[in-house]
Amino acid sequence: MTSSTIVLRQTALGCAILAAGSAVAVSLAGHPTLGLGLGAGLLAGSLNGYLIDGLLSRGAPFVAASLLRIVFFSSLVLMAAFILRSDAWAVALGIGAAQLVMTAVGLRWGLKR
Repeated sequence: MTSSTIVLRQTALGCAILAAGSAVAVSLAGHPTLGLGLGAGLLAGSLNGYLIDGLLSRGAPFVAASLLRIVFFSSLVLMAAFILRSDAWAVALGIGAAQLVMTAVGLRWGLKR
């Protein structure tokens, strides 16, 4: 198993745990759509590493791969805005938090080696 596979799996697992915890905690605090948006953003954001890996392994140029991912995640946030209305910002926050999780996992993995 390569180091990138381990980082991607640990990122997905960490984001799933955070998504479940945040969805439950924020929903119990009385804001269920906010909790669901944050959880959905964390889960969607954990896919970013897989998208990078898949696109670059197929030989896609880095700039094109980056633009495609920006369009994909922007579309997710726009769909959330349509569905969740005023709580759509939570999806974008979750996507950003997932990137922080991936950075932390990668840093942890890099320091271990």
